[in-house]
This record gives sequence, C-alpha cells and structure tokens, in this order.
Amino acid sequence: MTERDLATVIQRGERRWPGVKVDAAALAAHVRPLLPEGAPLLASLEALHAEDLYLACGCALADDKALKAFEAEFLPQVGDYVSQIDRDPVFVDEVRQRLRERLFVPAEAGARPRICEYTGRGALGAWLRVVAVRVALNLRRRAKVTVSAEDDEPALRSPAPDPEVDYLKTRYGQEFRAAFRATLDTLSRDERNLLKLHYLEGLNIDEIGVAYHVHRATVARWLAAARERILEETRRQLADRLDAGSDDVDSVLALVRSQLDVSIYKLLKP
Repeated sequence: MTERDLATVIQRGERRWPGVKVDAAALAAHVRPLLPEGAPLLASLEALHAEDLYLACGCALADDKALKAFEAEFLPQVGDYVSQIDRDPVFVDEVRQRLRERLFVPAEAGARPRICEYTGRGALGAWLRVVAVRVALNLRRRAKVTVSAEDDEPALRSPAPDPEVDYLKTRYGQEFRAAFRATLDTLSRDERNLLKLHYLEGLNIDEIGVAYHVHRATVARWLAAARERILEETRRQLADRLDAGSDDVDSVLALVRSQLDVSIYKLLKP
C-alpha cells in the first residue's frame, strides 16, 4: 500500500480535520488490517468513511489535535446517545470518562487502543453510539459501592451474599490490607500526587489537565496506568504473602478490582 493508494483518505481527512496530520506509513499500518482480503484496494478505500477513519488513526497515535477534534465533535453527543438509560449529567460525564479510557488507553502494554476497532465501514458517530450504550449499561449494572466514614481500612466486599466470597474475605482480608498498603508505598511521588488530586481533591481529568498543562486524554491514560500498576503490584504482593493457589489469588484480585477506587481513597486519606 503506497501513499498514492491512500491519497483519497489523506486528502479528505486533512480537509475535514484541519491541523490533524497523520503520516502515510502510520495510516497504511492502521488501515491495512481493516480491508477485506482479495478485494480491489482502491474500491475498498473509497467505500470507507475516509474522514472518520483518518481521525480515528490520529487518535490511535495519540495525536493531540486529533484527540481534541474527537473530543469537540463526538463527546458532546454522548448525552444523547445514552439518554434512554440515564440523563443525569453526572452519569453522562462518567460515561464520557469511561469512553476516553476505553478508546484511547490500551488494555495492556503493547496492545492497540480500542479506537483501532473502528473499521470505517460506518460513520464514526454511529459506531461510538454503540460503544457508549454498552459502557452506560455496564455502569448501570455495576454494583454500587459505598464508603463507610467509620472504616478507614481498605476492605474486600462483594455486591451480593456469596459463601465463597465470604470465605475469601475472612481468610485473606488481613493479607489483602497489608498487600495493598505495601503496593501504595511503591508508587512514585508523581503517581501519588495524581491519585490524590483525583481521589482526595475530587479533580476531574479536565481540571488535572489544566494543572499539568496536558490534554485530558493524557490524564486519563495516566490514571488508568496508575490503577493498573496498583492491581498488578497488589497481585504480586498477594501471591508472595498467601499460601494459596492462583485461583484463590485471582478471586481475591477480582474483589480488589471491584473495590479499587474505595481502597485507594481510604489509604490516601490524611
């Protein structure tokens, strides 16, 4: 695939999104897996939503102007996308935040961000609507977590009574608390400051972005990376401390993941 092959995509993308620049080689690497095998190249490219695909590629490359264009063009529509689920502005803002993390933050090191799953065969807005509705439904189904003002220790809780979970909490609760405290001690000063701004000061990613002079998507990536590192280190600490099989460790870690925000808040409190 040559630059000439991609000329239509590049020209239409640059006209639609002024200032967004995507290298032809990077665009080729992004587009190639999306094209049907054996189909005529030019016909396949012309059938795609070139402008939207161009922007999605820029976002996948973490281009600041592409992210800002996506933010301005599509995220204001999220309220309409999920209005039949919940119109509450707080809920809608949470969906937006989850979308940023889901689309632009790779699930693991070396993985491609989920925005790469957009194929260009339909409009980006229509594709985003489907993703937003799924995120909203998952948030709605998620068990509500309450923080007890009298309990300053991170705790393992389950959303519903479960004998196996109760057993895990009873047997491994103390080890979990020790492992989680040890994990937070391994965080860098920058990571701790970021988490404190978010969890203790209540700043959202926009406000943190202003403080650090970075784009909100960058803050979302930082937060997601810090959370993931906490989970990975907690799992390592638990494996070292527990005389248990990997299944038990994974079961405890599943509870840790469900209570992560609450536990971080409690241990960061002065």
